[in-house]
Amino acid sequence: MTIRLKVFLIISAIVLAISASSVVISISSAQNQIIKTLEADMQRLASGANEYMLNQMVILKQDAGAVAMRLQGASIQDVQHLLMEQVVAYEDFDAIAIFNSSGRTIASFSMGSAAPPESMLGSEAWERAFQGDRVITTTHRDSNGDVVFYIFAPMDDFQFMALRGETPANPQIVGITVPGSYFNEQVVRFQSGNAGHLLMIDDEGKIIADVLHDWVMDEVNFLELSKTDSRYSDVARVIDRMINDNENLPKNVDRYAIKGVEELGEDIDDIIAYRPISIKESWIIAAAASVSESPFKQVWLMIALSGLIFFGLGVLAAGLASGVIAKPFEIAEAAKKAKTAFIANMSHDMRTPLNAIIGLSELNLTKRGIPLETRNHLRKIDESGMILLGVVNDLLDISNIESGKFGIISAEYNLPNFINDTALSNLIHIGSKQITFNILPDEKLPLRLLGDALRVRQVFNNILSNAFTNTKTGTVEWKISSERNGDTIWLISKISDTGGGFKPEDIDKVFLDYSSLDTQKMRSSKGTGMGLALTKKIVDLMNGTISVESAYGKGTTFTVKLPEKFVSDEVISAEAIEKLRTFQSTARASADTSDMQRIKIPEARVLVVDDAEINLEVAQGMIEPYGITVDCVGNLPEAVELVRKGSPKYNAIFMNRWMPEMDGTEAVRIIRNDVGTDYAKNLPIIAVTANSVIGNNAFFLQAGFQDVISKPMDILRLDKLIRRWVAQGDLS
Repeated sequence: MTIRLKVFLIISAIVLAISASSVVISISSAQNQIIKTLEADMQRLASGANEYMLNQMVILKQDAGAVAMRLQGASIQDVQHLLMEQVVAYEDFDAIAIFNSSGRTIASFSMGSAAPPESMLGSEAWERAFQGDRVITTTHRDSNGDVVFYIFAPMDDFQFMALRGETPANPQIVGITVPGSYFNEQVVRFQSGNAGHLLMIDDEGKIIADVLHDWVMDEVNFLELSKTDSRYSDVARVIDRMINDNENLPKNVDRYAIKGVEELGEDIDDIIAYRPISIKESWIIAAAASVSESPFKQVWLMIALSGLIFFGLGVLAAGLASGVIAKPFEIAEAAKKAKTAFIANMSHDMRTPLNAIIGLSELNLTKRGIPLETRNHLRKIDESGMILLGVVNDLLDISNIESGKFGIISAEYNLPNFINDTALSNLIHIGSKQITFNILPDEKLPLRLLGDALRVRQVFNNILSNAFTNTKTGTVEWKISSERNGDTIWLISKISDTGGGFKPEDIDKVFLDYSSLDTQKMRSSKGTGMGLALTKKIVDLMNGTISVESAYGKGTTFTVKLPEKFVSDEVISAEAIEKLRTFQSTARASADTSDMQRIKIPEARVLVVDDAEINLEVAQGMIEPYGITVDCVGNLPEAVELVRKGSPKYNAIFMNRWMPEMDGTEAVRIIRNDVGTDYAKNLPIIAVTANSVIGNNAFFLQAGFQDVISKPMDILRLDKLIRRWVAQGDLS
């Protein structure tokens, strides 16, 4: 993914986050404001309807009282005529009946609806009427099946007579039948021109007025419905609250939803405000408004559209801005890639002359009879070449880490051998200086560990090299211990020296790339300062830790903790521990190869393939002392053809991996698969590579090579390869 695309995606993501959050916040704010507006509107509507409906109930009761007064004292002969007269006079009255206290109907007249039934005998409304109250009942079904209201009013002036201490001798009440649609008509009359819709609920939760639905005629009671159908539980909750808590609530407003009821036609989501109409009847008037019918949907769409427009403009701006913003990063990335490529190419190109310098110096060091002064010069050339090779390796490793080509490959290794070999390889840095090197291993160190021994050694090589390089005289000490945590063994090392140390202000710069901590000091010592920076990078890749403590002019201590995998409970033997503790720091810095014993195998023949003539000369010079016939070719196609011909036959091929006309891995593939002979399939082919990327050995073995040797060729490593692959070769 390009930097420009990354910048574009990042800006677009930011714009999307801002747009989405703005839309969500705006929609939420708009919804809250619309709901608050609906609540206020419904509260005003409910409050006005409360006064209006209370007045209508008062008028009904007054009309019922007037009827009772008109019928009071009428004779049996006149009462029937008077009943008909009153029904005709009051258009809202469908039937009138007169009852005595025993529940007997004295007289009645009906225009279609049945008069109040005698079954009302003993009801609360009945009892209150005989106590002098005028009462309006909730809805009932009459004998015709129609939904009606009843009004009961006393015919005698009970309250007036009670004040005089009198009791009516034959108390009677009037029962009036009112159509069930009466209160619907009243709320329609009041609601005209107002948003929302009104409904009335009795003290049992039954709907007794609602112009929007048929709930009155169906005698709907959501409290009862919710007992068997959970879809009504939310509206039942609100109705229960309206009935039981309306006097105590600071805010008589709520919200309910009825979803999934096909009979309703669509889901209901209403804001509802309510007020008690009459204390005696305990009825409630409520005003409801549908949230879905409010302007919320239109506002939501407008806000969402605005968000999309903003996001679109933001994406357009991101496209324009990404080019400007990404340009310096692209320049930096290009510079980084150029630097990495330059370092890699430079490192590779430097290996050819280094191969000649180190190879020819080591080759001449193996010869006898060379004057001592010349041998010392050759040794110094060899040591200088190795130091320069270390710099090249550090540069290439840093380049590989930055480009992501640097990895960690684990394998089991012997810890005491590892410590001993690492110590021996670093004695070259002591030279003629009076330095005592002490190894202090813990007695409980594990014998074997699972990890990348090559990279662990690289870490310790860099730290030990720094210690020896910066110590003129005194002591370098390597303490090694371990801690186990489950399947992890933490290998803990403290490497201390009595060298010059670092200034306090330079401690934080110790692990920085190409950091020159002390210019004068750097000029007077070997190295470039890259080793510690590389060490920190390797430790981080291994998920370890490294820290430094230093006193300027007195010395430095590096503490390294590396996680390795547990292999077994076997620890290093006491004898091996003692050998490490008595390590001879006066051992020779490099092996004297002048008396190196080479096996003689004159019957052997090897092929060396390299495009650099000097590399061919060095390899030939290193191999010929074994009596081996060495053929040299400068390209891989020619080498493949020699194998294809099968004559002459070679015990082994030393093949440079990188060649101009053909890659070494491709050449091996052709030899193994296309040539087709047993000779070609089994011929030992050894990769000669200048690339020190970790994992090369595994790569080359998978590609069909038998082994690997790095350039510049190490004469001891070459000896092992010749003994393993050439001396044992089968030319049959």
